[in-house]
Amino acid sequence: MKILFEDIMIKFGEAILGTDLKAIVNVIIGKGTEIDTAFTNALTRRPSPIFANLRDNLIVRPLTIVVPQNDINSEIQVELLNGVIQYGVAKAIADMGEKEGIDNDLKAVITVSVPDVPFTTINKRKLFQYYYGATKLAINRALSEYPSAEKIKKEKYRALHPLVGFRDIKLERPPYLQVALDVPTIESMENIVESLPQSDRIIIEAGTPLIKKYGIEVIEQIREIFDGFIVADLKTLDTGRIEVRMAFEATANAVVLSGLAPKSTILKGIHECQKCGIMSYLDTINLNNPVELYNKLELKPDVLMVHRGIDEEINKDNNKNRSSLSKEDFDNNIILGVAGGVSAETVEDLKNKYDILVVGRGITKSREPARVARSIVNKLGDDIEQYRLYLDEDEDIAY
Repeated sequence: MKILFEDIMIKFGEAILGTDLKAIVNVIIGKGTEIDTAFTNALTRRPSPIFANLRDNLIVRPLTIVVPQNDINSEIQVELLNGVIQYGVAKAIADMGEKEGIDNDLKAVITVSVPDVPFTTINKRKLFQYYYGATKLAINRALSEYPSAEKIKKEKYRALHPLVGFRDIKLERPPYLQVALDVPTIESMENIVESLPQSDRIIIEAGTPLIKKYGIEVIEQIREIFDGFIVADLKTLDTGRIEVRMAFEATANAVVLSGLAPKSTILKGIHECQKCGIMSYLDTINLNNPVELYNKLELKPDVLMVHRGIDEEINKDNNKNRSSLSKEDFDNNIILGVAGGVSAETVEDLKNKYDILVVGRGITKSREPARVARSIVNKLGDDIEQYRLYLDEDEDIAY
């Protein structure tokens, strides 16, 4: 059976295999003027590309060109490119032609990375197998248009790039524990953050007192020991754009705006968060009607925080602190958080109603902050890595 390209005349795929040595393969495959142009352009680039040959004078079909991604600076790289890498790619293309049938109009451009490693038997064997497998996988992904939009949506909050070392979390997998660092010293902050358990469900909040005392740069100090999701609790009341940009430049992932601020300040703050790609919190402390304010906003915050202040907590006669607000009062995209009166004992009741549970003194003033934080996190669900599929086990292989 021949590969059909009636709807899409050109397709793309990529694959990386190997650990100590890596085969990095990108594929463009198709027929028609688009692939002809790509093929011709590849032929004229430097360093010089080569055809995929099984041996001298035996090119494979579909017609395939192998293009090095990097400069070729040594005799070893020349031999690897013209030897085991070319051979691995050619074998994979030959397999495709044998299984799917040869379409003489079909062409492929394969880009490869060429390492400069000792020219040994084991390195040659590894590179052949890695490039053979990676080329087959990249072609399969191109033909099946892998990954799907659903796969990307599922992976984007748990993907860990090997050369980055951290995830960019956007609070897409609630519930979360947000630890509010309203502590008086840098030493206290460091001790608490370092004691917290490793969990993707923990958010760090640079509390308002901490930022007022040490400046917005305290976020960078937190970042040195906790490279997760950090919220700058500025409770912005004015100059929304300026304060958001300050927090963004200090690497905050989110900024807290006050619901008591003028509407224009809130909107400017939310807009600046959207421009910078960070999240906006709207704090409802001392706000009589959060739903009314939310509905009036042309731009919606990412997170609405139902907040009882510390001074309110001290006043036991003040019962307005636990709001009856729920997610049903807002649109489907809202993330609802709660601050004030949250503890390990109340987590079970709150986690189904709120996406973010903020705990401050219950952790920071505890003699065992790590134990308290872990007791809460354990009630929120599994970590991202706990049931992670190994090397895309959910991927179908058609070719």
